[in-house]
Amino acid sequence: MDQRTLKPITETKYLSVENAWRYRAIMRFFYISVQQYRLWLHKEDVFEHLRREAAFQDYTLELCLQDLEALREWRNLNAVQDTAKVSTYQQFVNKQYRYQMTEYAIEIERMTLRLENLFIEGSSLDPTLLERIKEALRRLPEMLTSDTNVLGGWWQQLSHDFQRLNQDYQDYLRDWSSARAEELMKTKSFLLYKEKLVDYLRHFIKELQHHSQEIEGLLRQVTPEMQATLWQRLTHYEMSIPRVDAEQLRAEDVYTNLQGKYQSLHRFFQGSAARESEVETILTMTNEIIRRITRYAAGILEMSSQYTSRREEYRKIATLFQQQPTLDAAHQLASQVFGLGGYRHFAGDLVRETESIHRSVYEEPPLFHRLTPRVRQYREKMLKTAIPDRQAEQQAMREQVLAQRRQEQAVLMNCLQQGEIAFETLGVIDPSVRRSLLTWLSRGLQEQGGIAITEHGLKFRLANPGETRRCRLESSDGSLEMPAYVLDFNVTAEDTRMG
Repeated sequence: MDQRTLKPITETKYLSVENAWRYRAIMRFFYISVQQYRLWLHKEDVFEHLRREAAFQDYTLELCLQDLEALREWRNLNAVQDTAKVSTYQQFVNKQYRYQMTEYAIEIERMTLRLENLFIEGSSLDPTLLERIKEALRRLPEMLTSDTNVLGGWWQQLSHDFQRLNQDYQDYLRDWSSARAEELMKTKSFLLYKEKLVDYLRHFIKELQHHSQEIEGLLRQVTPEMQATLWQRLTHYEMSIPRVDAEQLRAEDVYTNLQGKYQSLHRFFQGSAARESEVETILTMTNEIIRRITRYAAGILEMSSQYTSRREEYRKIATLFQQQPTLDAAHQLASQVFGLGGYRHFAGDLVRETESIHRSVYEEPPLFHRLTPRVRQYREKMLKTAIPDRQAEQQAMREQVLAQRRQEQAVLMNCLQQGEIAFETLGVIDPSVRRSLLTWLSRGLQEQGGIAITEHGLKFRLANPGETRRCRLESSDGSLEMPAYVLDFNVTAEDTRMG
């Protein structure tokens, strides 16, 4: 921060001193005169204007001169001696001054007008600003080679549209997130324009999603070289404008300011690695407002329906009962209007033949439920049944499993060629043999050194000679691609100790 940021602003002192009402009236008259291109005023002009107001009936010319001098000391007014109509020495000594507003004072008074009309003007969500920003960014490559004055006008329009978009959406969403809006949403009068507000927000969301994607694509096409060229040419344009305080304007400050504005535009639509874009924030906040509006509206309608008189409904029902020809017909109508007078629920493990909701209960099969006495001494009779002898079946199953194991062992022994099994030379094998081989392979992979033992007591070493060489293990039910492992069964006692 430099000294300009840290020093006090004396020009705003007239807004909060003891006689602020007099100073503010004088400054407002000067501001209106500036808008009408009356840049210089005499004390008599100010005095005559103030005397027209009821609050200044006791105001004097001497007091007016004191107020003007106080404003001049606070640098709100510039004073120049008017010597055009001086004809005597006495008139020259009395120093007739003309007064003019300073630039600071004009901006301060403009700010006070903005504050006074803050809740009168209101804010809005204008989708046309997005479209204008998109069209301006589309012309960026063309602007880099155009005349400097054309480039400056293009940038000022783009900056103004982006500033308006940023400020308007913040003001509008802030208003609908305030406590005052919360109270408004709880009133019945809010229902009258609820749909209009929701349509307005949804239209803005739709336009924002459409244009923001195109703007994001255009920003991605701008290279760092194009950005540097843009900032340099705009800095040259700003420095070429004649100004009163041109000596205090530095090219480095202008360049940094332009760079910051462009990066703000970039972050607004694209975001950064640390946080999401401002567009995503707007969409989230707008959707949240729509949800709150809908929730409050539903609550208001529910509360209203609780206290609605149902006299007309009861009268209509009474008329329907009166029109029934017989008592039995009235009973049938009562069952439809009020439901059954008394009914029972029966629960059971009913297995339905269909899931249709239109099937009548009379079309369902009957459900039988056995009732038992409700006495403590009641016990279910236990049916005594003999335990069947399944020893023969178990023996047959055991023989079948052993025969299958012997067959697998015989096939595996046939696969042993010179004390090893190479997966790439097995050919087509049975799925049961493949299952046993893969089990042995898994054991070898789990053991340190690759030495494991089969369920038949045979030791083997797992090896993969080619390391990266692969093979295809074919079976009757499919093929398996795998490394060309080798199960070496020539394992000595020394190998076992080393493993």
